Formats: sequence, C-alpha cells, structure tokens
Amino acid sequence: MARTKTTYRTIHPETNEEVTFTKGGRPIRWITWGDLGKGFVHFGYSSQETYAKAVKAPRSSNPYASRYEATPATVVEDETPTVEPLAAEEPQERPMRAGLTVTPDSPRPGEMKLNVELDGEMIGVVFDESPAKLARGGFAAWSSKCRNRGGIVGFYPSKEEAAEAIADLYAADGPGGSKAPAFTKRRARFFALPTVRRNSVAVWAASLYDGTRTVTACWTAALERDESAHPGPDPETGEPVYVRTHSATTRHLPNPDKSGRRTLCGQEWQLASWYRHEGQIRRPADWMIRGLPNCGGCGTSHAAR
Repeated sequence: MARTKTTYRTIHPETNEEVTFTKGGRPIRWITWGDLGKGFVHFGYSSQETYAKAVKAPRSSNPYASRYEATPATVVEDETPTVEPLAAEEPQERPMRAGLTVTPDSPRPGEMKLNVELDGEMIGVVFDESPAKLARGGFAAWSSKCRNRGGIVGFYPSKEEAAEAIADLYAADGPGGSKAPAFTKRRARFFALPTVRRNSVAVWAASLYDGTRTVTACWTAALERDESAHPGPDPETGEPVYVRTHSATTRHLPNPDKSGRRTLCGQEWQLASWYRHEGQIRRPADWMIRGLPNCGGCGTSHAAR
C-alpha cells in the first residue's frame, strides 16, 4: 500500500524564516520546538487543536528544554505515489450467510439496538451509532462469545458486516484458521448453506490442510464433497432427486439441512437417482430407485417443510 506524505510549511519561531517539513501518517496542525540552550530546534509534530495544548506536547517526550514553542503547520502539497491497482481474481464481496438476521430490538422509530440471530438463536447485538458519523465505523458489534474488551467484537461500516463478525465467532475454523472461502463464488456457495453444513464443510476443509494443498484447494474439495452428499434436482430433466438406503425397499428424499448423506426420515442413503462420474451425469436403472414406492416418513417431512 502506498503511503501518503504531506509537506508542511511554517515559520521558525526565532529567525522568522520559512521552513518546510515532509512527513507521513495522520495530518498535523502544529510544528513543535524546544530550546536546549542554543536556540529553538525542531522537536516534532502535534495534531492538537489549540496552541495551548500543542505547546505542551513536546514536554512529555523531552522535558529538558528551557522553553517550548509551537508554530502553525500549513499544507504545501501532498505527495501520493500513483500505484496501479492489482487486478483481483474476483471481487471481494461478503454476502450474508443463510440463517443470519438483523432486526431492531423494538418497533420504536430510530431504534439503535439491533438483535443478531443465527438460525433463530440470539448470538449478539449491534448498536447503530451511524448518525454520529464516526471514523471508526458506525456499527458496534457485541457478543458474549467475545472474551476481549468486555464483549465488544469491533466497529464496522454496516450492520451486515457487524453481524457477520459476530457470526464468525460461532463458526468452525477452516484451513489455516480461515472462517470461509476467500473468493466470491465459493464464498457465496458456502454462506448459502445451512449452519450445520457450513461447519461440517469447514471442519472437513481443515482436515485436508496438511501442507500439500492450498487453502483454496481445501475449501473447493470440501464444497464438492458437500454438494455430492446433497444433490439437487436432475440438471437435465428437472425431476426431483430421489435416494435409496441400504434396504432399498422405498425411495427417499435427501435432507438438505443435515450434514452427510441423511434422508428426511433420518436414515443414511447410499445411492442417488443421478450423480456425476468423470464429468458425466449417470443414472441408475429405474428399478433401483425411481421405480420404488415413496417413503411415507420422507413424504410427511417434505409436506411439513
């Protein structure tokens, strides 16, 4: 990141000659001086608003001067190096994860307290301080899960980012301590999953991170594993996907809210009515799955959903 340097002009307190100083960092208002016995020499800089405060600033760093002074600093020019932005592989957006909601604590207008829930469970609070237009971020996130600074997670520019920061405290660690894939498409796929499946994907990705694979490769493999365990409708015919268990007496519906290969009636399934093999879509014979009678338990659960 290119550092911004600013040139300031001021008048020497004894010679009345114009002098300039160039420095980086935050803006300053005063140039400070001190007399160590041979006249005023440059002591440093001050961002204090008033002269009375600025002239006291160098005393804390060098208390041995016989007198102190502060002269106004006037900006001459900004020297900001021009740097071409790096082309990103994908824009780094952060979609809200599935099941995460931010709602006002009460219906009163202008309510500043926002409740953060994940899958219906209260996980923290966001305080809307945006009317104050604070430089640190107008939304303060708090959660009992955070052990630092009395539960304050941090300050963020939007309520969505504040809620995401709280939700990260409850998320399982992925490879290298990451909480989610870095790139937009994988991140969107990950956050669209139910919480149980997200955590399962993170744990599996972390188990693959043995030093021979990159973090991105681990997330990709874990997402593909989850996708194979939760097939959707047939991509060519649009028919609902059915699965069969070891007993193979009825056809079942896969449960999209559970990790692993689970049916809506709670059993573990073995084979789906379609799957991919070496990039090709394969379908078992009709008598193996599609020709079987429907499972009553799956039908009841599906209707309740």
